[in-house]
Amino acid sequence: MACAIGYALSAPLHASPQKRTALTLLAAVPLVSLGIYLSLGNPQSPDAPLAPRLSGSLEELPPGAVMAKLEQRLRAAPDDATGWLLMARLRMTIEDYAKAADAWQRVLDIERDNGEAMVGLAQALIEQDGGIVSAAAVGLLDAALAREPENFAARFWRAEAHDQLGETAKAKILWRQMLVGLPDNMPLALMLDKRLAK
Repeated sequence: MACAIGYALSAPLHASPQKRTALTLLAAVPLVSLGIYLSLGNPQSPDAPLAPRLSGSLEELPPGAVMAKLEQRLRAAPDDATGWLLMARLRMTIEDYAKAADAWQRVLDIERDNGEAMVGLAQALIEQDGGIVSAAAVGLLDAALAREPENFAARFWRAEAHDQLGETAKAKILWRQMLVGLPDNMPLALMLDKRLAK
C-alpha cells in the first residue's frame, strides 16, 4: 500500500526531467511507513484472538467487547428481545442513534407493547433529526403514554413536541406534572423552571 501511494505521488514526475525526485519519493514513502510501524507497532506481539477478549462477565468488558458479544448472541438468537434491548441501550449510550433505532425497532417487532422500546425509538428518531420531534416520534410517545401515563421520558419528549408546535399550554401542564417530586436543586428541575418562566 505504501509503495502504491509512493508511486501515485511520484507519477506526475515520471515524464519530467526530475526523475531523481520521483525515485526519491517512490522510495521514501515505503521507508517512512516502515519506520513509523517499527517505532510505534510491535511485529513480535502475539495474536489477540477474539474469543478470549470476549470472555468474562459483561460488567468487566469494555463497551466494544460487550457490543461484539451481544452481536454474537443476537446472530444465534435473533428473536431475543432482552438482547436487542441491551443492544439498543448500548448504542444510545455511544450516540449511534441510527443503529439504536434499528435495535429498538427489533424489540418492538418481538414485543409490540414494550413501553421502553417505544420511548427509546422515539428518542433515537428525535436525536437523528437534531432534536425535532417528528410525527412518527409523537405517535410512539402517545402509545407509550397510553400504556404508562407516568413514564417520565415519554412526558418530557411529548412536552417538547407540544412546545415545538406552539402548544405551550399543553407543554406547561406536562412540565408542571414532571416537576412534582423533583428536588428543587436538581438540574432537570431547574431546566423545567426556566421553561415555565419563559
